[in-house]
Amino acid sequence: MQKITIHIIILLALMLGTKHQAKADYPIGKKRTAITGTYNYFYSNKFFDASGKLVSNAPGDYFQATSYSLNVTHGLGRRVDLSVTVPFAKQTLVSGSNAESKSGVTDVNLGLAFHFPSIDYRRYFTLRASVGIPAYQNNQTPYLGYASKSILLGANYSFTPYKDGFAIIEFVYARFLDSQDGPNQYRGVLTLGKMYNKHTSVTASISHQVSQSVNTAFNPNLQLNKDFNAATLNLSVGRKINRTITPTIQAYYTLLGRNAGLGMGANIFVTVRLP
Repeated sequence: MQKITIHIIILLALMLGTKHQAKADYPIGKKRTAITGTYNYFYSNKFFDASGKLVSNAPGDYFQATSYSLNVTHGLGRRVDLSVTVPFAKQTLVSGSNAESKSGVTDVNLGLAFHFPSIDYRRYFTLRASVGIPAYQNNQTPYLGYASKSILLGANYSFTPYKDGFAIIEFVYARFLDSQDGPNQYRGVLTLGKMYNKHTSVTASISHQVSQSVNTAFNPNLQLNKDFNAATLNLSVGRKINRTITPTIQAYYTLLGRNAGLGMGANIFVTVRLP
């Protein structure tokens, strides 16, 4: 459904997938490194049709995806970060008596982030640019994605609107390059978070993604849809174990959409900061 989401994800995603970690978007720090491992589960047995109406799949039909990713972010300077993300996914599509599964490394992402702090370092404006390179080919269904190189440009503003809290306003543009029908994808995210006892963070975010393409067909293999929109609610809780390790659990749900799966799922992040 969402590639950054996961590209959303992963998009999405994205990235979205994808990255909905429970922290403001501050720089890692010069010569410091953060390693994040992520597990994601996604399930859908309903979808929003071309008019936005919620429709149930035939009994027993569903789309399911589990994925793992490793992200390494390194501070090239006090305000510049380099990141590499390698995701691995397994997808299952059940339609009638036909059940198909496929797994493999999906879209490897390489990116740079440029942070511009305020004088008191309580606010940051961040610009991001990255490229996605598919590590798979679409020669066996269910396909793992578009199998297309991509570019992603993003900007966000992190600030502290209340005591022990943070907020992030983010906009992302993604373009898939290898097909004439793209797509072009746009995503906006509003995130609000609060720290408790200096160790626990609670975060809520609303994201809305619009994917535009002349290819308007709906595919039950949700990763392949190119013309759709979807709004997602995300809730997460993070707990700092010590100064270097922070696990985070997140749940998400699709509120509304068009040509998109009604998805529900969960993420587990573990971030380790070095040194």
